[in-house]
Amino acid sequence: MRNFGIQQIQSAARILLICPDCGQENSEYADKLRSVATYYCSGDGCDYLFDLAPGRRRDFGKGFAEACKRFYAAFYAMGRSSG
Repeated sequence: MRNFGIQQIQSAARILLICPDCGQENSEYADKLRSVATYYCSGDGCDYLFDLAPGRRRDFGKGFAEACKRFYAAFYAMGRSSG
């Protein structure tokens, strides 16, 4: 089976990201976008942030808060049953 350079085509491909806020067309190479989790819109005065890795990472603050709630609930239940 011959290799037709598909890897080279994939790495040289350009991805077009259109900002939903300002309509700016952001064109970037696929290799660069693979290595980042977020990409900022290049529109003038636009602060839109493209999330390129949804579900790949967890919000540390939210996970920590949930762990604290479970920890407190466990101690609260132990205190209520002994007193």
